[in-house]
Amino acid sequence: MEYLWIFLTAFTAYVSGRNVVAWTIGAFFFGWVAFAVVAFAPRKMDVTERRIAKFGDWAESKAAKQEMGNFNTVDDLFKQLQTN
Repeated sequence: MEYLWIFLTAFTAYVSGRNVVAWTIGAFFFGWVAFAVVAFAPRKMDVTERRIAKFGDWAESKAAKQEMGNFNTVDDLFKQLQTN
């Protein structure tokens, strides 16, 4: 049961923008109390927003790579987009 509290505390700390290592160690020593503190503490929105933006940029780049083939120049791109 202790490992469950450690995992939940680490995940909640990551999502809320807190120091994951420190909260994980705190959960190891204090158990569910550390989880309760980090779960009800106010979130650091700037960190959360940066993580969401970074994930969005990553997902957009993956979708763009799958959508278009390999091209080196603009002419190569236009050749792919041409319909014969």
